[in-house]
Amino acid sequence: MNRILALVLAIGLMAAVALGFSLAGFVAAQAAVTGKEVPGGQNENAKPQNYTTLSISGYGKVSYVPDRAVVVFAALGYGKTAVEALSECSSKMSKIFSALEALGISRDNMETSGISVGPRYDWEQKPPRIIDYEASYSLTIQISDISLVGKVIDAAFAAGADRMHGLQFTLSEEKKSEFEAQAIREAINDVMRKAGVAASQLGLHIVKVESVSVSHQQVPPPIIVRAIEVAEIPIAPGEGEISASVSLTILLSS
Repeated sequence: MNRILALVLAIGLMAAVALGFSLAGFVAAQAAVTGKEVPGGQNENAKPQNYTTLSISGYGKVSYVPDRAVVVFAALGYGKTAVEALSECSSKMSKIFSALEALGISRDNMETSGISVGPRYDWEQKPPRIIDYEASYSLTIQISDISLVGKVIDAAFAAGADRMHGLQFTLSEEKKSEFEAQAIREAINDVMRKAGVAASQLGLHIVKVESVSVSHQQVPPPIIVRAIEVAEIPIAPGEGEISASVSLTILLSS
């Protein structure tokens, strides 16, 4: 009887030990799947905690020659009534339209940007007295051929324009996007070169880029007017500039 009892106890002890090993293996397997730490040890899949954070910026710059110009002309008209003033103004603007079309400027590239009319007063009189009426018509011209800018200005004034506002050289959307992308690429090359140098000097290597910030800006070109005696006004754009800045947060490790 004692021998049978002893045998039963031995079998029970072996079963308990086996169950303990099975439970330990199950817990370890669950920790590997969920990423939780195993009691009494470290999970091999846990992220290392010895990263060094590097914040760094790079810059890129691209020069360009504009391929578009925008100019605004104004024609003025005067009359004893508002209708007379507008009529004179309209007559001048019709001649300006015709002169610009003769240069190859499409009506699609001409846009009315403002019309106004109002009385002019003699402020010396008490009370002030209306002298006449002044009308103004503003026309915005989009010029896709830079070589025509001087001719457009000459033709508009010869046709009756009284004022010119805001000659501006710019880029088509296609060219602008192309140069912005080029400037950003140069900025990224610059910042990654700097990051590589910094990591090497510190005895570390780049693990990954954690965050990126990109910005860019455009500096318009100057307007160059050559003072020479010819009928056409000689105007040319200088070089403009598109620059980009890229800021990175990078994780380094030994």
